[in-house]
Amino acid sequence: MSKTYGLANLITSFGFTAKWRSQCLHDLPAVKPNALGYDLMSGMGESWGDIQNTLGNTCQIIALDISEEMNRKASHHLQRLKTKNIELKKANILHNDIPSNSADFVVSTFGIKTFDEKQQRLLASEVDRILKPGGAFAFIEISKPKGFFLKGLYMFYLKIVIPIIGKVFMGNSDDYRMLGKYCSHFNNCHHFHSCLGDLGLNSKYKDYFFGCASGVHGTK
Repeated sequence: MSKTYGLANLITSFGFTAKWRSQCLHDLPAVKPNALGYDLMSGMGESWGDIQNTLGNTCQIIALDISEEMNRKASHHLQRLKTKNIELKKANILHNDIPSNSADFVVSTFGIKTFDEKQQRLLASEVDRILKPGGAFAFIEISKPKGFFLKGLYMFYLKIVIPIIGKVFMGNSDDYRMLGKYCSHFNNCHHFHSCLGDLGLNSKYKDYFFGCASGVHGTK
């Protein structure tokens, strides 16, 4: 999806993902000035502006993504920003060399829907390992709403309408069909929230727009 992700996201989300991303990062607990942290599964760097709005322009962001194409697009974004406070790296967050107790904050927006329950538990362990004591975290992901009518409508849109849009505008329906499948299996952030709590992190769960997205935020 990476080659057409930016345009597809703009067309299909009606701006909701940008709004939810901003709300999630607004929920990120306060950290010290000049904080250093990680943007996991960073995509094209869509979160950087919201992170800086929350923590200030002096915060140091290390952005990690496993996708070559996403990192290529993120590098173009970084060149336009002309900032020295953001560093881009290719990395698999589940198998990484990030130093323990090195981060004041860890964030991720719309990056964990592809993780099964075992991988979510491993991710929670990495968040716990990477964060300094008192460090903050915030995650958000698209989710299955609770209401029967809204859930049916939302999942129909993800599973049927978005692949059609992908085919018409981007010539690609197969990859976009996976979005509904990922969301169905992921459900919401409750399991990830439990994994964080089991490790002793102070995690708070939150639904966005009647559960169409869900997230966690808190501190170590």
